[in-house]
Amino acid sequence: MKKTIFNYITLSAVVLSLGLTSCEKDINEVNRINPNQFSDSDPTLMITGAQMANVLVQEGEMARIAGIFSGYFSGSDRQYVSLSQYICNAGDFDNVWGTVYSEGIGQCRLIKSKAEKANNKVLYGVASITEAHLLLTAASVWGDIPNTEACDDSKENPKFDDMNSVYQYCIDLLTKVESDVVGKNSYSKAYAGTFDWSEVANTLLARAYLHKKDYTNAKAAALKGISAGNDLYADHSQASPGAWNLYYDFLDWNRPGYMSCVGAHIVGLLDTASKTTCRNNAKTDETGRFGYYFVKDYYTSCDPNLVDGIFATTQNFALVTYAETQLILAECESRLNNDAQALVHLNNVRAELNTKYGTYSDYVLSDFGPGQMLAGATQSEALLKEIMMEKYVSMYGQIEGWTDIRRTNNLIGVPANTGSDLPQRFLIPQSEINANSNAKGANSGSKPLMQKLPMFQ
Repeated sequence: MKKTIFNYITLSAVVLSLGLTSCEKDINEVNRINPNQFSDSDPTLMITGAQMANVLVQEGEMARIAGIFSGYFSGSDRQYVSLSQYICNAGDFDNVWGTVYSEGIGQCRLIKSKAEKANNKVLYGVASITEAHLLLTAASVWGDIPNTEACDDSKENPKFDDMNSVYQYCIDLLTKVESDVVGKNSYSKAYAGTFDWSEVANTLLARAYLHKKDYTNAKAAALKGISAGNDLYADHSQASPGAWNLYYDFLDWNRPGYMSCVGAHIVGLLDTASKTTCRNNAKTDETGRFGYYFVKDYYTSCDPNLVDGIFATTQNFALVTYAETQLILAECESRLNNDAQALVHLNNVRAELNTKYGTYSDYVLSDFGPGQMLAGATQSEALLKEIMMEKYVSMYGQIEGWTDIRRTNNLIGVPANTGSDLPQRFLIPQSEINANSNAKGANSGSKPLMQKLPMFQ
């Protein structure tokens, strides 16, 4: 066929038409799908983010505030001076509340939903343990908090569940999944240690029952809890910004000078220079532990050890431990009037300390009581106080130390920084009060920070 100008024009028109149709289709496709928005997420990857949120809760701002309130640290600059004087407002807790719920609990519940659909019982169990760890911590510092309606997009104003019911929810959750994770430590990239998830679940169960003053069930759970050498840690083994120990990151890298240990109660318990308060006796030498916890430098009389001790850059942070488990058992046996067995568990902790720091010889029952090395009105009272004192020192930097003070009515006598009373709770955040009508009046009263939580009355 002879080609004419008409043929070329017609062919060009067809090609152009096809091109325009194709472009229109591509443009419509782009407009319909946002290439920057994930359509879904793999729950086996999401779990690391939820656990990192848990690390932020247990080792970050919440732990620092609780540490100041419990005599572990002292504020030395900016808002931390106010915190040391127990002056704070609801807005100070906005960020940590968001970490607990948006980054932590909400993600755990989404992971659980996906894991259930995939019949991945281990992932479901790990997400449940992480959720329970977050919720137990949140309830222990705030009391009544959103739970059953939390992180639900259909609930614009989630109700506040009472503290006791939140604890029961966590107990049920941990009990349900414990058998599914026996012998497992998978899905734990944010963590370190040779732990077993079922042991972690049982120590958290024991912690929950202990807070509820249910010593029989706390003992039963703790007997299946963390075993020697199998602690759960936050992983900070990589020597790079962003992976550092969070206390180091805050105290040396981001906010140097904000917080120290000058005047902190715990220092006098371990410092041999404090003759009237140091815990040293014929069977105990706290010199090694003092050096691991603290340093004396040119700037302050005492700082947390960021160099080669507990808060060094690559030092993993203890989350759930054998020491806590044994001291829960010791307290439970003491309160159940079995001092001999309580002493066995206390000495188990001392044996571990002896390996780490130096001299911690076994106590015997005759060391306790009126006129004895560890004095008290009775042998039982002296033994219980020593158990709680050891736990206070062993939990340095952890939120649980403050919880023990509050639930035992300050049995070990930690002094207030100012006034006569220690803080008893965190304030419900201003962000929640502004957004949730059920949060109105959550911080009512003249001194809401000093109001005892219902379970710790």
